[in-house]
This record gives sequence, C-alpha cells and structure tokens, in this order.
Amino acid sequence: MINATQIRKGMIIRLNDKLYRVEDMDHVTPGKGQAIVQTKIRDLNDMTTRNYRFRSSEKVEKVMLETRIVSYSYQDGDQYIFMDNETYDQIGLDSDFLADVVYYLKEEIEYTLESFEKKPMNITPPLTMEFEVVEAEKSMKGATVQASYKPAKLDSGMEVMVPAFIEAGNVIKIDTRDGSYVERISK
Repeated sequence: MINATQIRKGMIIRLNDKLYRVEDMDHVTPGKGQAIVQTKIRDLNDMTTRNYRFRSSEKVEKVMLETRIVSYSYQDGDQYIFMDNETYDQIGLDSDFLADVVYYLKEEIEYTLESFEKKPMNITPPLTMEFEVVEAEKSMKGATVQASYKPAKLDSGMEVMVPAFIEAGNVIKIDTRDGSYVERISK
C-alpha cells in the first residue's frame, strides 16, 4: 500500500478488486482544505477511462507487475507480434492495447512488457528513439531561432514539432515519454 501522493503516471493500481492504469495525475493543493490527487485512470478490463479523486492521506494498493524484455517482430493484421527475449515465445498485442506506442515500433528494438498473472498490462519503449524525418515544412526566412518550431512527419507516421533547421531526410531523436524532439542525429 502506498499513499495517494505517491501515485505516478503509468502505475497499475487496484481499486474495488479491479486493476487500473494511471493515465494522468495531478496533485492539487487548494488554499483551504485538504490536498487531493486527481487522476485519470483506465480500467484494464474494458479499457474505459474515468477521473478519480483521492484524498492525499488515502492508501492505494500498487500492483506489482512481472517485467520482461521483448522485441518487436512484425504486424499481422491488427496484431503486433513481439518475441520474449528469454523464452522466444511470441506475444500478440492489438493496436487498442498499444495506443500511441504503435508509433515507436521498430523491428528488433527491445521494449519492456509488464504483466499481471500472465496478462499483459503495459508496454514501454526505450526512453529515446531515432526516426527519419520524411516531411517537413520549409523554414520561413527571417524567423527568429527562439520558439520557431514547425510540424514534421516521421517515418513511423507520427507528427512532431521540430526546430526550423530540421529538413526531410534528417534523422532525429525523440523522447518517447511525450513524443518531443530531443536532437538531430545527422544532416
């Protein structure tokens, strides 16, 4: 059991005998009254989301998950096939389960798969990954360097905001936690 103030995004918790993944959380301290933790949680049974509010002094059961390293292999229809790096078992996950992680799938890249009682609960890509820019708007002449970001499309299909000097053909590093630009790898 942990205090509600220790809840973090991505954590799996148990409420009323159901498992939930914390999608978002905010610790709110009003000027008057008791602090609360406002969360957006996803029911891992039916994949619905809802808002839930905890008192900061409330205890919450954090579920301990099994973690294993898997590599992405290929896509088969709506299923994305991963291979367990220790047992070589194949694991099929659908696009609803993967959500935005689908943009970070690259063959032979290692991902962390978290399971509870042999059922997959969460998959995490590496912290940063490299992608090629396939489409980027031309930078405007005379635009200042500060705050001059433009949209770019990556080879994975994801769109990100990049600095003005990034062009199609550049390889860039992306932070997978929020999909933000980190740095340019090559010209």
